[in-house]
Amino acid sequence: SFPLSHCLSLSLTVFPSLSLSVLPANPEESWQVYSSAQDTEGRCVCTVVAPQQSMCSRDARTKQLRQLLEKVQNMTQSIQVLDQRTQRDLQYVERMEVQLKGLETKFKQVEENHKQNIARQYKVCQRFS
Repeated sequence: SFPLSHCLSLSLTVFPSLSLSVLPANPEESWQVYSSAQDTEGRCVCTVVAPQQSMCSRDARTKQLRQLLEKVQNMTQSIQVLDQRTQRDLQYVERMEVQLKGLETKFKQVEENHKQNIARQYKVCQRFS
């Protein structure tokens, strides 16, 4: 383990459905999860304590951490794009739902008017027969 003064603190934001695990080359000198909590949107926010880059820039764990960060960033971007698409699609569906309800109301009015017209015509036909 490294002294805390030789470590950097790094915050990662991970979505609840995303699970990540990092296995260091030497478990005795592993990174430590310093804290873990949920933000207001329900995402998991973890603070990871890892050796400073300048102290071990050639260290396999540092490379592994960089790769992990890239993966998290890529996944976060992908999830954000999917979320935007989902929000757009949901808004479209909600607009269509409103339009369909309006059409349903109009069809019911037309149906009711048709029934009333048939009843009037029937009464008129009965008068003349």
